[in-house]
Amino acid sequence: MRDLIGRTLGHYRIVEKIGEGGMGEVYRAHDERLDRDVAIKVIHEQVAQNAERLARFEREAKAVAKLAHPNILAIHDFGTEGGVTYAVTELLNGQNLRQAIPASGMSWQKVVEIGAAIADGLAAAHGRGIVHRDLKPENVFITSDGRVKVLDFGLARVKEPVEEDAETATLTPAGTVPGSVLGTMGYMSPEQLRGEPTDARSDIFALGCVLYEMLSGKAAFVRKSAAETSAAILGEEPERVSSTGILLPAEVERSIHRCLEKSPEARFQSASDLAYNIKSISTDQVVSVPSARRKPRTTRLMIAAAFVLVLVALTVLLGPGLLDRSGPEGETQSIHSIAILPLQNLTGDPEQAYFVDGLHEELIATFAQISAFDKVTARTSVMGFRDSDTPIREIGEQLGVEAVLEGSVRRSGETVRVTLQLIDAGTESHLWADSFERDLKDILALQSEVARTVAGEVRVALTPLEEIRLAKPQTVNRLAYESYRRGVQRLRKGRSATYDDLATAVELFESAVAQDPSYAPSYVGLSRAYCRIAVNYRPAVEVMPKAHASAVKALELGETSPEAHAQLGNILASWTWDWSGAETEFRRAFELSPNDVDVVRDFAQYLGCVGRSQEAIELQKRAVELNPLDPTALINLGWTYWAARQYDDAIEQLLATVLLYPDVYWPHLILSWSYTLKGLHDEALAEIERAEEIHNAANEDPFFLMSQVWPYALAGRTAEANEALQRLLALREQTYVPPSYVAFGYIYIGDFDRAIEWMERAFEARAAQIQCLALPAYDSLRDDPRFQDIVRRMNFPEIRQ
Repeated sequence: MRDLIGRTLGHYRIVEKIGEGGMGEVYRAHDERLDRDVAIKVIHEQVAQNAERLARFEREAKAVAKLAHPNILAIHDFGTEGGVTYAVTELLNGQNLRQAIPASGMSWQKVVEIGAAIADGLAAAHGRGIVHRDLKPENVFITSDGRVKVLDFGLARVKEPVEEDAETATLTPAGTVPGSVLGTMGYMSPEQLRGEPTDARSDIFALGCVLYEMLSGKAAFVRKSAAETSAAILGEEPERVSSTGILLPAEVERSIHRCLEKSPEARFQSASDLAYNIKSISTDQVVSVPSARRKPRTTRLMIAAAFVLVLVALTVLLGPGLLDRSGPEGETQSIHSIAILPLQNLTGDPEQAYFVDGLHEELIATFAQISAFDKVTARTSVMGFRDSDTPIREIGEQLGVEAVLEGSVRRSGETVRVTLQLIDAGTESHLWADSFERDLKDILALQSEVARTVAGEVRVALTPLEEIRLAKPQTVNRLAYESYRRGVQRLRKGRSATYDDLATAVELFESAVAQDPSYAPSYVGLSRAYCRIAVNYRPAVEVMPKAHASAVKALELGETSPEAHAQLGNILASWTWDWSGAETEFRRAFELSPNDVDVVRDFAQYLGCVGRSQEAIELQKRAVELNPLDPTALINLGWTYWAARQYDDAIEQLLATVLLYPDVYWPHLILSWSYTLKGLHDEALAEIERAEEIHNAANEDPFFLMSQVWPYALAGRTAEANEALQRLLALREQTYVPPSYVAFGYIYIGDFDRAIEWMERAFEARAAQIQCLALPAYDSLRDDPRFQDIVRRMNFPEIRQ
């Protein structure tokens, strides 16, 4: 291979050689155009000179480049210059999985965590028709910040036949030459060894070999020679790991051995099934919701009567013996639920409230990423205790938590000092107190240090990836952070946010990006602001491409950001209609931050929109547990019951919400829909009228006008239904009205021809609500072939009620 150091290929300047593989040599290079370091694989001349092999390499590189999956090595470019053929990929820092596996094996928790990430990457590739064919520990990389990347995806290593005792035997892919073999001895499936056609299930066999090796520290089938290894793969069963004395859940071992079945039909049939199975091992839940320590679920009756909730929760959750947190030797027992109260602003400047509130919010978000906590109370539910003299014991009872963290913030110039104390909510005894002082640019590191310290004090174990995420050095430009926090403050207005609020938020986030292009949360905020604008104020085609680009950029900068994954999930569902991609992002967000109420809510709403009703309900109940004093969480649970066609449950939940929050109009709207579909028209109209009394701009709200049509139409009050629809149409002259809202109006009055016409407009515009095709609002159109055609063109998933 020629010496390429210092040479420029395209706009990539070669810096140093960093490795060598079967296809060629790997170099660190600098992308002169985008000012970033990349890796360049320079292909061996004998490979590049073979037109067929080179064409296949390029074709597969293009296919993998389109995946853009966080668990697959990203391919940026491919080219030939001056007789040198090369592929450009992202540059990774860390070690491959072979180097990371200790002689005694990894903990089963780490095996599950890494294995799920590998399976997610495989699932994404398999979904595009790409099979890896050479999965092994050397082709899995663990980055220094804990990310898992699958390497050499589909880039077949093509060699001539090798000696029997060689470690690797690799030929052209099966299907190219009958009877040919591709793979690494010890990780090939039986069908690969026999030269039979292979599919994604061969990758599952290889992943089973990798998982076995991670767990036990030794290969499942590797023997002294290639012949003996082949015989083992074809006819032997690997030793059960549990027989060696390693303690692990039975389901972990069952999953691995199912991957290693000799027959492809007996294995997991897809990588997504495998990923789903191993992710659920630690939680035993369909959607990975609660852990084994989780307390009994709050009932709707408890929500309706807050004081009863407190008494019952205290009795059931704590019990007289659990109020004492001291162990037998005086040590603090583990605490698995916590609330972080609003921090006191001791800056001396009321204008700094946004900064103090922002620090409080981000502390909650950081704690929410610790999976050992069963509950980290959401921001909305704790804000009611700002400047409150409510006793800690009572706060703990109302929020259903075992401990409370409270404190204050001082800021002097570029220096921030945070003083915190942790209090046992049952006994009101002080468990820990400390102060943290940092330069403002290190504010993110301060948040991580607080979370690590408190986790240690309450004896909560962090997973290896959580340790990495919380220990990673983080800095941020001061001005960027301040602009970002001010932008978030605008978004926090929720449904009351005006277009001016959202436009200002966009400006603030863009300012943050300009001041610090490496700060991922600014891109998440920008994406959220654009999405909010697309729902109510501007056609989606004008702003959603920007929202999508911002979310993708956020993930490029911070792959372990749960907010970025959840936001991309929202966009993939509502804009690109990539349903499997959306679910992958939501699940990743949930794995990274199981106590983040926004993540839980977004995932639940997606499941409700696509008809996964029971899973959606369970997640919405989880959101209520995380945010018990927030009306939105209670309303969302009512909406999910309605979407599931469980109208009695919806009515019960929403009536309880109305009792607690009588001045909020949203529960009345959903109550009217539920009563309407039960044929209780007087009750439905009464709820619409009550909502109109509360909503001071009902006649200027497109969603409200659309909601009026249904109850009036089904109650036989045709004139009022048509009047509401005409007001909705007239409103289009003054403001943006999503065409889907007009389509709903025509569905409700039974004009299905016009409904389909407006649905087609919504389809073309990818407007708000068009993606929720499983909702009851569409039921009267379900048998219409024109509606079914729209469902088909959207590739909408099969509805599972």
